Amino acid sequence: MIFFILINTVIFIMLSFIHVYWAMNDSLGKKGVIPTLPDGKAVFEPGVVGTFAVAASLGIFAFITVGDLGIYDEYLSDDFIKYATLAIGILFLLRAVGDFKYVGFFKTIKETLFAKNDNRYFSPLCLYLGLSSIAIALIQ
Repeated sequence: MIFFILINTVIFIMLSFIHVYWAMNDSLGKKGVIPTLPDGKAVFEPGVVGTFAVAASLGIFAFITVGDLGIYDEYLSDDFIKYATLAIGILFLLRAVGDFKYVGFFKTIKETLFAKNDNRYFSPLCLYLGLSSIAIALIQ
């Protein structure tokens, strides 16, 4: 299980750094990562504060996930880490399922660049993070 804990932690840290990069560089590398309508118009425009909030959340997810190794036992209860890891898993499973319109495996808009990237990369990654986080929480 240590392998999955370390892999998930590294993934969360990398995703956090990517979001910090996007927050600091307004347009670099964002093409194809924001849901769009078929006409190419973005469904929403993420702001700097929101992007930093996502980066901070992903950093906290890394902090919680590495806690499954028992390194915070003096400071945080095992139950807190277990249920927080379980919540992370559920959150990412919900993201993988999606909103049935723009994101997730069951989206209806499938022709945009984001939708193609979501099918190839984002939803499978969320599915992996969700299932592995739930497995970590249940086995620990």
